[in-house]
Amino acid sequence: MAEQRDHALLLRSIAYSDSSLILHCLTQQHGRISLMARGARRANSPFRAALMPLHALQLRWKEPRTGTMGTLLEVQRFTTLLPEPMMLAGQTLLATASTLFPDGVSNGYAELNQACALLSERPEDAGLCAATWAMLEQSGWTGDLNHCWHCVEPVDLNHDMYWRQGHLLCANCAKANGFKLHSGFRKTIAAFMLQPNVALNHEHITLWKLMIKDVFKTHQMRDSVE
Repeated sequence: MAEQRDHALLLRSIAYSDSSLILHCLTQQHGRISLMARGARRANSPFRAALMPLHALQLRWKEPRTGTMGTLLEVQRFTTLLPEPMMLAGQTLLATASTLFPDGVSNGYAELNQACALLSERPEDAGLCAATWAMLEQSGWTGDLNHCWHCVEPVDLNHDMYWRQGHLLCANCAKANGFKLHSGFRKTIAAFMLQPNVALNHEHITLWKLMIKDVFKTHQMRDSVE
């Protein structure tokens, strides 16, 4: 059984038996992987202090003979991805990343790192929206704010658009259905994604949260139909 080594981010850990953990990780070169960390729950385990979410990790593991779950051999913990006051918001990002980058995907590591960077540089409430939106874009769940997601025609940021069932639509495709996204809102969101010092008011943040919630709701409905 070959050994592998890679940079990783811990998405979650699940208790297994009296002393072990099952780990779900996003790695730089190997995508999302699952590992058994034997004895990691014991007080004297070398894994116990190192296996921290929202920290840069380096893992060494043994590939399985059969199945998909490897065995953790070594872990090193490095810098934290977020300041301490933002760790709770970071847990929300981990849950989002776990949904957007499921088992078997080859990406997610860079996207989660970027999301944490976006959050760390911005006020927490608006920063969590920006970080989540970036991962939604990179995972293909959303498009940009410059095109109609139905007819794919470009729409200048000076023009209003509509939001309906998790989609951004031009006036022609929306036919006045859904709620209007004024040009000022779209300009502000686009600028905030690039510059952390752009000011978002409460109305902008509330509307952005509603859009994000609607994207997840739309995909859940689609998955249930399929």
